[in-house]
Amino acid sequence: MTKFPRQKWLLLLVVILLLTNIVTLAFFWSTRPPYHEPFPNNQKPGERERRMGLFMVNEMKFDKQQEETYWKLRDSMVNQQRPLMDSIREAKKAFFDLLKQPSPTDSQVYAVNNHVSELQQKLDMLTFRHFQQVRTLCKPDQIQKFDTVIKEIVYRMTTFRRPNGPGKPGEFKDSSRSRMP
Repeated sequence: MTKFPRQKWLLLLVVILLLTNIVTLAFFWSTRPPYHEPFPNNQKPGERERRMGLFMVNEMKFDKQQEETYWKLRDSMVNQQRPLMDSIREAKKAFFDLLKQPSPTDSQVYAVNNHVSELQQKLDMLTFRHFQQVRTLCKPDQIQKFDTVIKEIVYRMTTFRRPNGPGKPGEFKDSSRSRMP
């Protein structure tokens, strides 16, 4: 029996390692979660908000008149909310565009940041007033359920969209990306 030269053993070892790496990469690529598009499952913009509105209607067990009034309130609020959210987005863009300047002054940074804060405050007040109006729709036996449901809705509005995102119901985070039911 002839003995393999040392170089052939090294070549065989490199081939085995290469094949092992290929198999490992193929395994990871095949088990990787699929790419998530901005609107999963061909979900259209606004569909998430509609689902959140349906969540409110279903959880509160609104009657037909309450439901009709709720959807009118919600549509009115969304129409007021959209331009405000667009303004927030533009203000934040302007805020971070200050990074392009060689050395913006603190007063410039604070001024633009305060503008973002004012817009966010308007959005928060709009949201609060909307929920006040929805609460007035509730019958006395629905008020306690509303108080419970509102915590879940606020939680859903304010958490970042991560598959296993942090936070628990009742933990509130400020977010300009919040959307209303």
